Amino acid sequence: MEFRDPKREPERLPVRLAVGRAAWWIPNPGKIVIQPATVPTATSAEDARKLSFAAALKDLLENLSFHCYGKLVEQGRRIQERFFWFVFHLTALSALIAFLWGTYTNEQDALVTTMYHPMYPIWKVEFPAVSVCSLNRISRRAAWRYAHDLSSKDPKMRNSSFFYDQLKTFMYRYYDSTDLQDIDNALRFQSFLDRFDTDAEDLFFNTRKRMHALTPNCSEMFVSCRIAGGLFNCMDQFEETLTSHGFCCTFNYDGRYINKRDFRQRYFGPDMGLVLTLRTQPKDSFYKISGHNGFLPHSYPDPFSGGVAERIAAAGVNTLLPVRAKIFETLPEARSMSTSVRKCLFENEMPWIFARHYTFSKCISACRAQSVVSLCECVPFSLPHRYIDGNEKRIYCTLQHLACLRRYQFKWLNVITSRENVTGLEHELQDALYCPLCLASCTETRYSVRGAMTLGLPPTIPARSVPQSRPGPRANNSYGPGSSSGSGWDSSSSSSSAELAVVRIYFAETHIQYFRQIIKSAWYETFSTIGNICGIIAGFSLIGICELLFFLAKQLWQACRAELRAELAHIQARHQKKDHTQEHIRRDTRDRAEPAEPEMEAGRPMRLFILP
Repeated sequence: MEFRDPKREPERLPVRLAVGRAAWWIPNPGKIVIQPATVPTATSAEDARKLSFAAALKDLLENLSFHCYGKLVEQGRRIQERFFWFVFHLTALSALIAFLWGTYTNEQDALVTTMYHPMYPIWKVEFPAVSVCSLNRISRRAAWRYAHDLSSKDPKMRNSSFFYDQLKTFMYRYYDSTDLQDIDNALRFQSFLDRFDTDAEDLFFNTRKRMHALTPNCSEMFVSCRIAGGLFNCMDQFEETLTSHGFCCTFNYDGRYINKRDFRQRYFGPDMGLVLTLRTQPKDSFYKISGHNGFLPHSYPDPFSGGVAERIAAAGVNTLLPVRAKIFETLPEARSMSTSVRKCLFENEMPWIFARHYTFSKCISACRAQSVVSLCECVPFSLPHRYIDGNEKRIYCTLQHLACLRRYQFKWLNVITSRENVTGLEHELQDALYCPLCLASCTETRYSVRGAMTLGLPPTIPARSVPQSRPGPRANNSYGPGSSSGSGWDSSSSSSSAELAVVRIYFAETHIQYFRQIIKSAWYETFSTIGNICGIIAGFSLIGICELLFFLAKQLWQACRAELRAELAHIQARHQKKDHTQEHIRRDTRDRAEPAEPEMEAGRPMRLFILP
């Protein structure tokens, strides 16, 4: 057993802040700690107020829950060791910042595409809309009728052949604005049309109304129609609509074949899809957009806007168009995200233009239409009215606008939705049409036509060989002239197979791929990722961050309080100085007034006091 003399034992100085007992974690920082009477002490709160910022920072590093930060200020460490720990922490912080920046940039792609259903049944997929356009855009018979009409209105009494030649020379330019030959005669002819071919209710030449009258009728194109193995009246299901090629006949325009169907009506295979027997009329050709006789299965918007497949069905052959579909769906939870983050639009997010049927291709077409109106101050007759604001006050493009339409044709064929500097494409970037509001569709069904085939048709088959009342499956293989209604057969004549075209549009697969876009990571997943990175690399924790924030808030509060105390002391000093000055003035005034009192006392009677 060892005994020590308390007198010889050196006096132990009080520790101001013990390790692990920092001021921000002491339960009662203002409580006075009782010490022996021989050692003068102070409260922890008073002691903490006496700490300078450097001393407080040192104490923070010694007691902070972050890993190894106390090594920087630990006593007994040589300068080499402290420098090593400084470089170590600096490297760790640099790596932490790099990893956090990578996490931030990776989270910018907030949506990720995943495979939702690899074998989605085709009978649940909507059938696409199909437009059939005759390659002969102007009917010869309608052109002759129009020429007779113009001849009757001509003050110079020129015959119909003259106007027929004028129509033959200039009318096709409403479809092809690139040809500017003989532009002077074209302008004179357009001036005649503007003057004499306007109705009483029209203020200008109505190009749309005139081209609609010159376009071949849908009833003259169809011989028979069949879907899912059953015949139907072509004119009941096809309606005349506008496309980029003018007026065409459209099937499933209102989406009546979108709903889920029975398994037997899945439209799979050449015989169970949409089978159309079409008839060309070579003798009625006036202007063809292609050198072939046939038809153009197509739908609005135009093919240059994307999302539209265009194929030519030549006369005399059986054209097979297998359709392959893919479904891309974005979950409704993505609506809470901004469009700049998810980079797509839902179908009802631009109702003022597209109602509830927004698609990327429609947006591009609307942007191009607005550019045409702004640059050339006219509306092409093939553009829908809903794409143009104030369309009632706009004039339709005529032959006098050909120069303007040709000048900006390159601009309208090259569309960009975002500007990115690409070396070598600076001029194209400046000349292209910029449509920043057009984003991809969040939910859509994409169709593609791959593996199209053509098969020769048999030679001439009399129409009488197939009775009208026998709607068997060979109805589309019995080639004869159709009636004007497109729903029966005309037994009065026969048609050569060279004038007929059979088009089969069907799904090529029984099952398709179904993709979904989901939110890449929720907020708690992002928070967990950041916490893991901070904990592994730098040893950060939520408690340590709270300690650091508490330290910074405390130092800021102490600095503000010191500033307020200094300002208050300055104000009190000024008031004390002012009071001292006033007191000195009053004292001087009183001293100057005291000598006059004895003279006043001299004039008064003396008082006597008799003491017992």
